[in-house]
Amino acid sequence: MRFAQRGRVAKWSREQVDRLTTPELRTLLENAERLKEPEVAALCNELLDARPRGRAPKKRAARTVK
Repeated sequence: MRFAQRGRVAKWSREQVDRLTTPELRTLLENAERLKEPEVAALCNELLDARPRGRAPKKRAARTVK
């Protein structure tokens, strides 16, 4: 019985990831975290931090009206 190797990381170079749009990069980050690929997630985080609007805005707490 053959097991699949974890070779997905080798498929993503820094240049390939850098060419992605910011929404695509966020999606790749979510998928990398879900699939437990820390190398890809770290690369995505690094590139998102370098972009001016790389991080999604944080939601504000809802106000209660009295």
